[in-house]
Amino acid sequence: MLTIIRLIRLPNLFIIALTMYLTRYCLLIEYDIQTSKFTQIPLTLSDFGFGLLVLSVVFIAAAGYIINDYFDTRIDAINKPEKLIVGVKVTRRQAMLFHTVLNVLGVAIGFYLAWQINKIVIGWVNVITVILLWYYSRYFKKKFIIGNVVVALLSGMIPIVVALFEPEIYKQLYYFIFGYAAFAFVISLIREIIKDLEDMEGDITENCKTIPIVSGVRTTKTVIIILIALVIAMIGFLFNNKAIPEFSSNKIFILYSVIAIQIPLMILLYLTYKATSKNNYHLMSTLTKIIMLTGVLSMLVFYYFPQTH
Repeated sequence: MLTIIRLIRLPNLFIIALTMYLTRYCLLIEYDIQTSKFTQIPLTLSDFGFGLLVLSVVFIAAAGYIINDYFDTRIDAINKPEKLIVGVKVTRRQAMLFHTVLNVLGVAIGFYLAWQINKIVIGWVNVITVILLWYYSRYFKKKFIIGNVVVALLSGMIPIVVALFEPEIYKQLYYFIFGYAAFAFVISLIREIIKDLEDMEGDITENCKTIPIVSGVRTTKTVIIILIALVIAMIGFLFNNKAIPEFSSNKIFILYSVIAIQIPLMILLYLTYKATSKNNYHLMSTLTKIIMLTGVLSMLVFYYFPQTH
C-alpha cells in the first residue's frame, strides 16, 4: 500500500481534490447583503456528481504520475535511486496496467458527467489531458520549456474544470476562478523549472534539453526570479484593483496573502538567488509546494471573511 501511495503521489492528489472542492464551495458564490456573507449559487452538478468529477481528475492525475515514472526509470535511477518504484517494487507491466485502468475510469466518468449536463464536448477535456500527460512523459519533458508549460497549464486547468462543468455560473465569477488558475499556472511553472535544476544530473545522461541544461544555471535562476516577481506583482494588482472589490477591500484576505503567500515568495526569491546545490534546489521545490497549498487555502479565507460592502 505504501508503494502505491508513493507511486501515485497521494499528497499531490489530495491538493488537487482540495483545490477542486474549495473552488466549488468557496468561489462559486454570490454576496448576500442581508447576512453580509457569501452564499453558494445554484449548481448544475449534485454533490455526488461533483465527487465523481473530482475522482475522474484524481484518477487521470494518478495515471499521469505512473506513466511519468514508467518513462523516467533511468533518470530516476540517477537523480533519486532511493525513491525508484517502477521496475523495482512495481513491474513495468503492472505500472502500465494501473495507468490504463485509471485513465479509462477517469475518461469514462468525465463523459458520463458531460452527458448529464448536456455538454458532451466537455468530456473531451479529460481525453486531451490524458494525451498531454502521455506526451509530456514520453517527449515534452525532455524538450526546452515545453514540458514545463504543459504541466503548468494542466495545474492551472484544475479550478477551470470545476467551472466548465457548471455552465450556468455568472460570468463575473470567472474573475475569481481565472485569478486562482493564473496563480496555479505560474507557481507550477516555477516549481517545474526548479525541479529541472534539481534533476540536472540525470537529465544530462538522457540528453534532455531542459532550461538549465540549455541555458545554464545562472539564466535559469534569473527566469525563476522573474516568475516569482510576476506572482508578487499579480497579487499586488488584485489588492489595488478597485474593479474587483472582493479582493481589494478584504483586509483579512490581504493580511493572509501577505503572511502566507507573499512573504514565503520573497523567501523563495532569496533562496533562488543564493542556491548553489541540489539540496538548495530541493528546499526551494518544497517551499514552492507549500506556497501552492497556502494559495489554495486562501479560498477559505476569501469565503469566510468577506469585506466587500
